Amino acid sequence: MQMPEWREEYSVGIEELDNQHKELFAIGAKLASAVSTGVSVDVAATVTELIEYAMKHFKLEERIMEDAGYEHLAYHRTMHEFMRTRVDLLAARVSKGLLTTEELAEFMETWLTEHLIMEDMRYIPTLHAKRR
Repeated sequence: MQMPEWREEYSVGIEELDNQHKELFAIGAKLASAVSTGVSVDVAATVTELIEYAMKHFKLEERIMEDAGYEHLAYHRTMHEFMRTRVDLLAARVSKGLLTTEELAEFMETWLTEHLIMEDMRYIPTLHAKRR
């Protein structure tokens, strides 16, 4: 399982959010490593870490978007809710020993590439205009 790596072009230009995005990439890499070694305890612990960190990140990101008056906040919240649901399902599959590498790879790729890199780029103009 190959995880995408953080690149500066993924930056949203807000240090708090960029740091959290970098941490999500790091947790993704840690999760990939745990899956590749086949140690289920490490996988379960890392999924728990991912869930906890994701909730923290979503809360901060949504608050910043709300403060900036981001017009697509409702849609972005819906995307976060979808990711929360996917993370919960992932955790349930891990706890039952049913997680496959393919499922994990698909989830992390979707999250890190489609959401963090593509969706989050859309709020940059609004957030930067608010901070000026």
